[in-house]
Amino acid sequence: MKNDLTSIEFFILVLSFPLKVYPGSIKNAFMRKLYLATAVSVALMIGLRNPQTGQKNFFIEQLAPGVWAAIQNDKGGHAISNAGIVDLGNKTLVFDAFMNPDAASELKQTAEQLTKHPVSFVINSHYHDDHIRGNQVFVPGASIISTEWTKNEMKKAEAEEQEWLRKNIGKSLEKAKQQLQSATANEKDEAVMWLGYYDGIAKSLPTLKTTLPGLTFKDSLWIHGSKRSVLLIECKNCHTASDVVMILPVEGIAFMGDVLFVKRHPWFGDGNAESLKKQLEDFYANASLKQFVPGHGPVAGKGSVDTLIRYISDLQQLATEAVQKNEVDSDFIKQDVLSQYKSWWFGRFYPDNLTEVYHEAKKK
Repeated sequence: MKNDLTSIEFFILVLSFPLKVYPGSIKNAFMRKLYLATAVSVALMIGLRNPQTGQKNFFIEQLAPGVWAAIQNDKGGHAISNAGIVDLGNKTLVFDAFMNPDAASELKQTAEQLTKHPVSFVINSHYHDDHIRGNQVFVPGASIISTEWTKNEMKKAEAEEQEWLRKNIGKSLEKAKQQLQSATANEKDEAVMWLGYYDGIAKSLPTLKTTLPGLTFKDSLWIHGSKRSVLLIECKNCHTASDVVMILPVEGIAFMGDVLFVKRHPWFGDGNAESLKKQLEDFYANASLKQFVPGHGPVAGKGSVDTLIRYISDLQQLATEAVQKNEVDSDFIKQDVLSQYKSWWFGRFYPDNLTEVYHEAKKK
């Protein structure tokens, strides 16, 4: 997409192109006007195909009429996670608020441009920082919604984490810069993403305000609009103790938050791998669901849900065998990433994931 012409660039190019290369076709005034009108129309179509909003921190992908995914720009963007935009008809809903207020401001602007309505609802899928720190951009004006558990955990975790970051972000940012400089060709793209992660944190800390959800629920919640309704489902003990998945039943779309990672290692450290697998199996078995928006990675179909199920099963099998052999966990977690997952990003999560499945296996 980076090599596409913008509407303005195309329009300038067309107007500056020598008319003599079209002999006889644009000699009279009428044909000249027709030619210019066509040029403008094509330029506008290119502009629609390649929207200029949301290009710094994320990219917009339309999933259905009135439904969009906002996919993190890994090349230095500050969104860090994915989000969703839904036109309810008379109101606009945003699913997840990104990690940084600058990315959230871009998300809010883009959402309102697309739907022509102010943002009325913002859903926090879980309490992790990369999904909730943009909340402050949407209030006043929007209702922030999460599960009750997530709100309580957010209140505790954010205070502790932000205090730690204010003391240590300089070191973390410098380390990320060094890792980028020493990265191999295969590692460089992900290193750029991590540098954007720490850079975004450093720039946001001076104005960051913890903005807690004003509305909470347990188990499930319907949100109704004049055009469509969405269902929020609480998934317990998955990525965290409480995650929200948003279902659009008519369109067959699921906004999964971090219950789903695509082409990236998930994080088991705050949840339960076995429970996560069972929940993913339920979503996979749901014949009405066709498109899945992960918390990290590209929009996917059911194949990616199945792949993450197999990832969990593969690690569980390794852990079960290690426990049967009385292998100590410190040795177990040192093993290399399985070959089928070596190309996935977030490999730094792999040892921690092995630790979690090992401890779960020991309890059986």
